[in-house]
Amino acid sequence: EEDVSPLLIDNNERHTEPTNRDAEDINHHPFLLIWLQENASVLMMPVVPLLWCLLFLLTMDREMILSSYAMPLLGIASASLANAVPVGGGIVFVPILSYFGIKLQLGAAFALATMTFGNGVFGFLTWLGKDPACIAWHVVPYAVVPAWIGATWATFYPFLTPLRCRQLFSVFCFVVAIIVGRGIYISKKRRKTNYDNDDDDDGGGGGKSFSIVEDDGISDNNSTIEWQSDDSRRRQRLWASCFSFLAGSILVSHIAIGNAMTTFLVCSFVWRLPAKTSVVTGIIVGGWTSAVPFGIHLIVFQDVPIALWVMGLPGVYLGARIAPLVHEQLGIVNVLTLFCLFLLATSVLMITT
Repeated sequence: EEDVSPLLIDNNERHTEPTNRDAEDINHHPFLLIWLQENASVLMMPVVPLLWCLLFLLTMDREMILSSYAMPLLGIASASLANAVPVGGGIVFVPILSYFGIKLQLGAAFALATMTFGNGVFGFLTWLGKDPACIAWHVVPYAVVPAWIGATWATFYPFLTPLRCRQLFSVFCFVVAIIVGRGIYISKKRRKTNYDNDDDDDGGGGGKSFSIVEDDGISDNNSTIEWQSDDSRRRQRLWASCFSFLAGSILVSHIAIGNAMTTFLVCSFVWRLPAKTSVVTGIIVGGWTSAVPFGIHLIVFQDVPIALWVMGLPGVYLGARIAPLVHEQLGIVNVLTLFCLFLLATSVLMITT
C-alpha cells in the first residue's frame, strides 16, 4: 500500500474508492464529452482553422495585419517553450510584449485571451482525443470555479498597482524557475536510470512527463489511493479550492497566469496524482480559468488587443502541435534548461526595467 501523508488520508476510516483510470473513464461522463472525444481530431483540423479564418475576416484590416505580422512566430515560440511545463504561454507573452512597450495590463489581457483558446480549447481537444484518462475530471470543479470567483472579484477590484504587478510577475517567474530546475534534476536522474537499465525510451530527456516528484511510486502510478475516507476527500477539496481562489484573485487577475502551475502543484502534493495527469490537468485548468477574466476584459473593459490576439492564435495552434516534436528533437532537459534561463532573465528584467 502506498505511503500517504496523514494530513491527506485518515487511516481510521476508509472505504473503497475506484481507481483513477476507472474514475476518469470518459464513458462515465455526459454525452457532450463523449462526442467531443470522438470528434476531437476533426475539430482540431479543419474546424478550428476555419473558425479562425472567419474571425480573421471579421476583425482584421490591412493596418492591423501590418502592426501584428510577427505574432504567429511569437506564438510558436511561446507554445514550444511553455508547453514543456504546466504554466501557460502568458509567462512568455507578457514580458516580451512589455519589452516592446505594451503596458502590462494590455499584455495580461492578451495573455488571458490567448490562453483561453491555447490551453482551454486546443490543449483540451488534443488531450481529449489523445488520452482523456490523463484529465483528472474530479479535480476540475475545485480548481476552476474558485479561481473564477477570485479572478472575477479581483479583475473588477484590483488591489495591486502596476509596479506591484511587475514585481509579482518577477517573483512568480523566479519561483517557476526553481520548479523547472527541480524538473530538470528529476529528468536527468530518470535519464541516467534509463541508461543504466539499457532503456532507450527517454527521447533524449527523461522519457516521462514533467515532474518534480522524485518518488516514482507517487508520480507514475496509474491509480490514485484506492482507500480514502470522506474526511480525507473533503480536506483535499478544501485545500484545492483555497489555493485556486488565491491563484485566481492574486495571480490570474493581475498578471494573467498562475492557476495552471497552482493546479499542477495541488494535483501533485494534495491529490497525489501521477505526473502526466497533473501536467495535463494543470494545462487545461489554466485555460478554462482564463475564460471568465478574458470575457470581462473583452466585453466590459474592451481592452483586449484584438489584432495581437487574432494574429497570435495561429502561432499558438501550430506551436502546440509541433511542441512534442521539438521536445523530442532537442530533448526535454534542453528545453527545460532554456525555459529556466528565460524565466530567470525575465524575473530580473521585470524589476529592473
